[in-house]
Amino acid sequence: MALVQCNNPHPCIRLLLPLLAATAVAAGASPEIDDLYALSKLKSSLLTGSAGNSTSLADWDITSSSTATSPPWQHCNFSGVTCDASSRVVAINLTGVPLYGGVLPSAVSLLDALSSLTVASCFLLGPIPASLASMPLLRHLNLSHNNISGFFPYGPPAPYFPSAEVIDVYCNNLTGPLPPFGRSLTRLRHLNLGGNYFSGSIPEEYGDIKRLEFLWLCGNWLSGRVPPSLSRLKRLKVMNLGYGNSFDGGIPSEFGELEALVDLEMALCHLTGPIPPELGHLTRLEILYLYSNNLGGEIPAELGSLKNLTYLDLSFNELTGKIPASFAGLSRLRLLQLFANELQGVIPKFVGELPQLEILQAWQNNLTGELPANLGKNGRLLTLDVTDNHLTGAIPPHLCSGRRLQSLILMWNKLSGPIPEDLGNCKTLTRVRLNNNFLSRSIPAGFLDLPKNTMLDLSHNLLSGELPDVTPSAGLSFLSVASNSLSGAVPPEIGHLKKLSTLNFSANELTASVPRELSHCESLTVLDLSRNQLTGEIPKEITNLKVLTTLNLSRNRISGELPLEIREMISLGVLDVSYNNLSGRVSVSQLQGVFVLSDASDFEGNPGLCVEHVTAASCYRLQRSLARCDKPRMLLWLVPSVSTVAVAMAVFLGVRWREAAKRRPASWKMTRFHNLDLEMDDVLGSLREENVVGRGGAGTVYRCATRGGSEVAVKRLPGPGRRRDHGFRAEVATLGGVRHRNIVRLLGFASGAEGNLLLYEFMPAGSLGGVLHGDNGALLGWHTRHRVATEAARALCYLHHECLPRILHRDVKSSNILLDAAMEAHVADFGLAKFLSRGASGSGTGAVAAEECVSAIAGTYGYIAPEYAYTLRVDEKTDVYSFGVVLLELVTGRRPLGDFGDEIDLVHWARSAVPTPSDTTAVLAVADPRLPREPADLIARLFRVGTSCVREDSQARPTMREVVHVLSSFVPVAEPASSTSAPPL
Repeated sequence: MALVQCNNPHPCIRLLLPLLAATAVAAGASPEIDDLYALSKLKSSLLTGSAGNSTSLADWDITSSSTATSPPWQHCNFSGVTCDASSRVVAINLTGVPLYGGVLPSAVSLLDALSSLTVASCFLLGPIPASLASMPLLRHLNLSHNNISGFFPYGPPAPYFPSAEVIDVYCNNLTGPLPPFGRSLTRLRHLNLGGNYFSGSIPEEYGDIKRLEFLWLCGNWLSGRVPPSLSRLKRLKVMNLGYGNSFDGGIPSEFGELEALVDLEMALCHLTGPIPPELGHLTRLEILYLYSNNLGGEIPAELGSLKNLTYLDLSFNELTGKIPASFAGLSRLRLLQLFANELQGVIPKFVGELPQLEILQAWQNNLTGELPANLGKNGRLLTLDVTDNHLTGAIPPHLCSGRRLQSLILMWNKLSGPIPEDLGNCKTLTRVRLNNNFLSRSIPAGFLDLPKNTMLDLSHNLLSGELPDVTPSAGLSFLSVASNSLSGAVPPEIGHLKKLSTLNFSANELTASVPRELSHCESLTVLDLSRNQLTGEIPKEITNLKVLTTLNLSRNRISGELPLEIREMISLGVLDVSYNNLSGRVSVSQLQGVFVLSDASDFEGNPGLCVEHVTAASCYRLQRSLARCDKPRMLLWLVPSVSTVAVAMAVFLGVRWREAAKRRPASWKMTRFHNLDLEMDDVLGSLREENVVGRGGAGTVYRCATRGGSEVAVKRLPGPGRRRDHGFRAEVATLGGVRHRNIVRLLGFASGAEGNLLLYEFMPAGSLGGVLHGDNGALLGWHTRHRVATEAARALCYLHHECLPRILHRDVKSSNILLDAAMEAHVADFGLAKFLSRGASGSGTGAVAAEECVSAIAGTYGYIAPEYAYTLRVDEKTDVYSFGVVLLELVTGRRPLGDFGDEIDLVHWARSAVPTPSDTTAVLAVADPRLPREPADLIARLFRVGTSCVREDSQARPTMREVVHVLSSFVPVAEPASSTSAPPL
């Protein structure tokens, strides 16, 4: 009876159980005990490094299953384990179980009845055990979405994966050449080796895997020519070879023989040459993605034979000619993307009659004529973007007939006539850009009031009449009607728009005063009412806008005094009140905030306004000195002075003319990843010294104002231009497609003989490094630092684990973490070090501090992982190390280099100062002296995460996914009022 109740054997007995199981195996014990022993080894290895996660595999109670009273089939009740009728383990599925740092052991091959092994999304490390290849019954192997490294096992003993039907190792860190699979894998149907770091060429033998139906090799570092032998895979339905590979040559014409193919994806892999007309033979094809390559020539008319085609994307190539008339037969087409090519002619009328069409994007081509009148009449249209063409005529009236339209982007064309009234009732719209056309008449009622619409840009048209009503239901965050002929007052109801960040009503005929209700737009960062006929005074309430960065009221008829409270607007960086009727005096003692950043041009044209030490000729002392001047003596020096100035101006203008000739817009080509309301001459005009906002080894950054009143950051990369570097173009296009809240958006790029320019969204608060190590470092409290660290970690986690292909940052540092007006972190310059290593001849303009010297390959000194010195390889763990340095910066307030002598950096100093990272007292002793030592638990947490990221052994470092988990799991209490944290800078 006691034996039956003995559920907790003596510890010594528990220790002997695995040994007894092993002895039983050696003695020819039952297969069930063999499986139990294998499961015990599997659990032990999978839980390596997961001691903190006690719930993983908690019901795999190997001890109780080994007792004499346990039924031989009890292990069949383990979670994720499936047995057959004889209690043999035939399947294991641990998808999503958090096995941080676990390793798949060789002992798994002892499960000789196993037919299916799925350990996906489990955070596994280590290599794939070679013994898997010899498992006789293994049909299904799925190890996808882990951090498994090393080579894919291949070789003796034979046979090799004799029963395999599915092999899926997608999204890991596997390296080396692709395994030379061939005709020996007679049962293989599904092969997914994508999302790794395999290199070399695609083996010709892959064409001999006769039963293959699914082949993914995308997102690797493959090169060479695409083998025509793949055309022998007559059962193949899905093939994806793109997204990061770099092939030579073009698409084999033999691929037209893959008659079973349903999905062909060869995007972003440097293909050249024409699109083979033989692809028109793939009559079952539903998906054809060839975007972001260097394909040229005309679109083959034969593609019109693909009657099942549903998704077609040929964007970002060099295609010419017209949209084929044969496309009229593509009745199932839902997505048609042809943007960023060199297409000509009209958009055929039949495009408006395609019954299933949902998305049409043909921006940045040379298309002419009118938009098809029936476009949208099918009731399915979601997105229409034909920006930057030469289209004329009216906007079609049926675009939102199905009440599904979300994105309407028609800017930079020659469209005319009114905006269709029906669009004012299109409640599904989320983004509307009709700017830079010749649209006329009034804005439709309800157009400013759409609940889901966040952006409305109607600037640079011929619109007239008054602005329509606005209600609290409107969801706008960007509203521009600049450069039209609108009249009437600025509607006070604009104050209802709590999410509005940009408001640009400039260059119209608006009258009355600036409504004080605008102060209720609590998210407003840009307010431009310039070049109107506004009167009255500047409402004092405007100074309550806490995140306003730009205020432009110039060229109106505003009177009264300038509210001195403007100087207390911490975020305000641009103030222009020139050419009004302002009066009053701003004394030297009152020169604070934006007054210090402004110059005379921001106040000129106001005869009664004196801003001491800023305005040049309007203050009283200057007027008195001019009045005392002796006129005859004035003439004696005035005449020769004018002559001298004239000569100097002639020389100056000659030099400027020659410089401008070098920067003619015609010599540059701009590619937009987002719809930008600026032209090349706007960008080139911003490349002046007074617009420099940052310098570094990755280039010089300039502030550039768009025509809509917003700002972008222009980064000029060092070295010569890469206009013909198609690899650069395609890879930058990849970066332009990245979407994450905490990543600085790459808006576009421009290439010319003189260099390359990247266009980013502008971050007004500057870089984390600049704030942290500057005079305002003490304003970054501990909770703010924790939040910034978490946001940056999420961005890197997204690049490493969620992008396809995965993206390495290669240059993580505090100066590449930028802060917006709300002090939210945005990671910048991801992937740039890869481009800079390809022949950039310089390290930027101006002196660069030691910690800002970019390595020729990857990284910045002080942030580079130690293993890089002898491996010359970068991977996710290289980024993790660099991020750890940033965390140590945040905790200590010290720079990575320069504070510790020539031979010591921040990492080594921190290790010596705090030998035991768990010693909170020691951590607090090295914490930033500008801040209090509370909350101690938060400071210690940041330091410990930082030290774990900078471990010498790269495999011992956490992944960014784990870093996010640790940082996010700490929920600090609200920051006390006495803290030194401040409102957004």
